Amino acid sequence: MMRIPYVSWRGHHSPLVEVQIMNQDRRIRTLAYLDTGATYSVFHGDFAEELGLDMYSGERRDITVGDGGMIPLYLFKLKLIIEQIKINALVGFSDRLGTGINIIGRRDILDNYVVCFDGKNREVIWHI
Repeated sequence: MMRIPYVSWRGHHSPLVEVQIMNQDRRIRTLAYLDTGATYSVFHGDFAEELGLDMYSGERRDITVGDGGMIPLYLFKLKLIIEQIKINALVGFSDRLGTGINIIGRRDILDNYVVCFDGKNREVIWHI
């Protein structure tokens, strides 16, 4: 079991985790918001280029975001390390991600674990 303290983001304590995204010998480290309402994990399009990926060669899906709008998402199967957990996951990249933060969603990640959001103690409890 991992206990991950919430991080202060935009004036609120939020369930953010450190994520490493890997493609062959390239690796990016960033923060991402754990979002049980998101089907896919979504990272800003700039990360695809840094990983040596042609973002537009990924499988395109148009997804609905929180405000009801649609954004294009380009999916790739990549290796992620979230805190101490190594996961092969389908993740997407989009230049239209308007949240200001990357998102970790359910597909291949949150759906495969028991993840508890303890707002009172401002921590995520991740059962591995």
